[in-house]
Amino acid sequence: MKKFLFVAFLIAAAGLSAADAQTFTARIDDRRPQTTRRPPAPVYERGAAGAFPRAARGNPIQMLNPRAPQKYRGSIEDTVTYDPYNPSRITGIILFGFRW
Repeated sequence: MKKFLFVAFLIAAAGLSAADAQTFTARIDDRRPQTTRRPPAPVYERGAAGAFPRAARGNPIQMLNPRAPQKYRGSIEDTVTYDPYNPSRITGIILFGFRW
């Protein structure tokens, strides 16, 4: 009985010393780190889209050149339409259209 009482006392002492090492407290102050706000994205005026307006803006022969400089290339989304269920499949060509 004395051994059992002594072991229980040692376990209780070890538990109390270990409980003192761990603290579960939160900060009381309400200061939070400051986050920087980004400015909103600029809104660009996008007029006509499609193959014909793109050809009118620049050299139409360069539209067929795969090695054309960057200033002659446009985005693909301005000239083609995609299948909504299979985005890798092109379903049509936009010859003239408006973006808003």
